[in-house]
Amino acid sequence: MPGGQWKTNIDGAVSNEDWSGLVQLARREPAKTLRYLTSRLCSADAPLKWKAVRALAAVAGDREGMSENRIRRLLQRFLWLLSDESGNVPYGVPEAFGEVLVARPEFQAEFLPLLCSLAYDPERIQTGPIEQGVFWALGRVGQPAAACSPEAVEAVVRAAHQHPEPETRSIASWARSRF
Repeated sequence: MPGGQWKTNIDGAVSNEDWSGLVQLARREPAKTLRYLTSRLCSADAPLKWKAVRALAAVAGDREGMSENRIRRLLQRFLWLLSDESGNVPYGVPEAFGEVLVARPEFQAEFLPLLCSLAYDPERIQTGPIEQGVFWALGRVGQPAAACSPEAVEAVVRAAHQHPEPETRSIASWARSRF
């Protein structure tokens, strides 16, 4: 399928939330699809970002089409995008990270501690929309995140009660309720 048509088909499936159609398209071009969807996470358009988050979860959850190695590399890329060294502003990345860990729980033992550390480790802590995304991702993963890291739970509880931004307090409260 020509590149322009492929992109149009992917965008159409994401826009219409046609996850089964998207999975079929991704099976033909798995690496290209993951890269393209990851690039859509940084959209300033919140509905588009959330569709990309859900799209990545749908594609990652396809065990027949997405090998363990490919998903491991995706999660490693998310970690890179969330690091200071990457130079990126990783809007949507924490949310996608959480969704992929829900879709593929076999990766939680390896990657969940790293996601949790974004909530409390002074070397990795995030702020603003990225911090909100981390709290949302931890809540999305739920009890496994709470079992993995008491420090992350403490950070979420503290934010739910004391964070100066009302939206962050709200997201942290929701995350706490999921633990």
